[in-house]
Amino acid sequence: MSLNPIGIAVPFFFGLLAVEWWLARGRGLRLHRMNDALANLTCGLGDQLIGLFVGGLTLGLYMVTEANLGLFALAIDSPVVWIFGIFAVDFLYYCFHRFAHRVGIGWATHVVHHQSEDYNFAVALRQPWFTQLYAWLFYIPLALLGLPWEIYAASYAFNLIYQFWIHTELIGKLGPVEWVMNTPSHHRVHHGINDPYIDKNYAGVFIIWDRLLGTFEEEDERVLFGTRKPLQNWNPWTANTEPLLDLWRRSKATPDPGDKKRVWWAPPEWTAEGEQPGAGCPPPGRGYDRDIGPGVHTYALGQLGVLVVLMTVLLTFEAYIPLAPKVLASFFIMWTGVTWGGLFEQRRWAPSAEWIRLGTLVAVGFFLSTLGPDFVVVGYGIAAIAITSALALWRCRDDLVVRVS
Repeated sequence: MSLNPIGIAVPFFFGLLAVEWWLARGRGLRLHRMNDALANLTCGLGDQLIGLFVGGLTLGLYMVTEANLGLFALAIDSPVVWIFGIFAVDFLYYCFHRFAHRVGIGWATHVVHHQSEDYNFAVALRQPWFTQLYAWLFYIPLALLGLPWEIYAASYAFNLIYQFWIHTELIGKLGPVEWVMNTPSHHRVHHGINDPYIDKNYAGVFIIWDRLLGTFEEEDERVLFGTRKPLQNWNPWTANTEPLLDLWRRSKATPDPGDKKRVWWAPPEWTAEGEQPGAGCPPPGRGYDRDIGPGVHTYALGQLGVLVVLMTVLLTFEAYIPLAPKVLASFFIMWTGVTWGGLFEQRRWAPSAEWIRLGTLVAVGFFLSTLGPDFVVVGYGIAAIAITSALALWRCRDDLVVRVS
């Protein structure tokens, strides 16, 4: 049976996030905010959902390249080839990551991961939606070399999963490990907007690439997290599209034909003639924390539990789920995420959108139950969850404060 390791890891990610919250609370630290955490998680959900439809294509392109253009027949059962694969994938991740910070279009698609002003395990799950459309190009040299696609896929998954634990403030420096491995201390620097920390520590698993290539910086002052142009929004759609729209607006506004193209490929700090230079550190607009009543926090946690189960099943068994259910489940999950953002931003449309979402879910559940004996339990189960959720939302209706349009 072919199972997606990312799907298997999802419950563990959320379990560790709960442990981190509990430990931070025990130490009297406020490292998590519900509004920010849910925005992080919905960005990550969107990334994984896009991967359901794009991931197979990009892996297929790797497989075709390896099979037809690979220079060497590297043995899949060789430990040396596996070790090479892990290090090679990590080095090419470093190359991709550096590109994503130093090229305008790369930063516009990657910046999503840096928008949170907190630093915790939820930030690890705040993944951009559009980098996967081109990131695979950085790994094609391994296919041309002949690295088996199984080793590439496993090494890539390991690289991604490894980076989860380094997104925390609870773990300090780790002694000699810091010389070789990427650690929470090194990655805190990477997420910092302090002047010495900008564009440092691109490593995925091994910090050696940064040390060798001159992009390493030690953590020696308190890290200020976020971006120099704060987002001030909890909407995952806005988080992923606004940086690209900003590039488009800049390109359209500049009169010089060369600058219109240069905006997309120049470093993010570059400015065209007549543009204002980027904000300094700390930037204006930090500290965005629009929130809603605590009753909705509890409600959202319950809904998050449902989505964790759904995402785990959807990702783990993606190879066996037909296209139509994938599309419908993905639409429902993103509807939920966008509505969450609207609720916490106290948008006027958000409560209605949530009631409609729950009503739609009840209707879908009852419809499924009419399709035959195989769907009765699933259909009634979905309807029951939606009705229970509606009752919970009704109980906290006084917290559904609407303050902005």
